[in-house]
Amino acid sequence: MTEDDPFADLGETLEDEPDDEPQDTDEASEPERTEDTSTQDSVEPRDPITDTAFSYEAAKQRPFYARETTIEDFDSWLKYELEREINQQGYQNIVVREMTDALLRTVVEEDLVDEVAERFGQARESASLESDE
Repeated sequence: MTEDDPFADLGETLEDEPDDEPQDTDEASEPERTEDTSTQDSVEPRDPITDTAFSYEAAKQRPFYARETTIEDFDSWLKYELEREINQQGYQNIVVREMTDALLRTVVEEDLVDEVAERFGQARESASLESDE
């Protein structure tokens, strides 16, 4: 990614997505369900090991802004640490959107406000010291 084109890596994200992923349907467009079990038989159960938690269409892509070195460190961590750990746990078809979603949920659910605020303050202090030099 360059400063001239902040979306230069967008193609990489799109290339990570499988083309044959099941499409989510709107509830309004689903056929009316009856007591007949034949419609239930045709629905394939989802396998948490191989099937993604949510479709590409269900994801909302949002830009975020950070220093290039921070993004590079994050990308490395995501690919070489988190993805490897998830793979070692037996999961397949690992996509970036699911890892990012899990990361954001972790920050919120684990209430990491203090830790994030501390990193924010450290960055401000560090920048202040650099400008004094």
